[in-house]
Amino acid sequence: MEQYVVFKSHEQLFSLPVSIVKRVVEEKNFITLPDVPAFVLGAYEFQEHLVPIIDLREKLFGLATEAGSETKIILCSWKGQSLGLLVESIAGISSLTETDYEEELAKADLKRGYIDKFLKLDKQVVIAINLEYLFDNRQEEILQNTFAELNSQEEKAVEEDEDKDNKKGTGSDGPESK
Repeated sequence: MEQYVVFKSHEQLFSLPVSIVKRVVEEKNFITLPDVPAFVLGAYEFQEHLVPIIDLREKLFGLATEAGSETKIILCSWKGQSLGLLVESIAGISSLTETDYEEELAKADLKRGYIDKFLKLDKQVVIAINLEYLFDNRQEEILQNTFAELNSQEEKAVEEDEDKDNKKGTGSDGPESK
């Protein structure tokens, strides 16, 4: 049975497969990014890379998540990159029971692409999210551009650091000049 990280957003239980979750962090301070959708809170530095942070409640329900002591960020893999999801709280890691609810919702034309399946945790319904379909094409393009911009800025910073280091090594006070 597959293991899931179960979390809450907008008082609804959601889950992601453990296999795509890298880490859960409590960070509340982000680097603010200009000209991004409201659901993009900013970027978080993780393992020397900047990771875009998405407010899942804002993305799915149009309401901002209120930061509190239970608020967490789930860092996960998305299309070969890291992505952070701000959630209200973490319920735990569990093996969940599958249901056939998605068939019923599909018949009623209520199933959304990002809903992978409906699972059960005790008597509560848990929506398993498929990150591949969480964003529409335009939103995905904006996120990919954000990734590209963040990566470009990281590369520039590394190059500047290397240039500074190289200048220190060849300057008049360096070992070659003596």
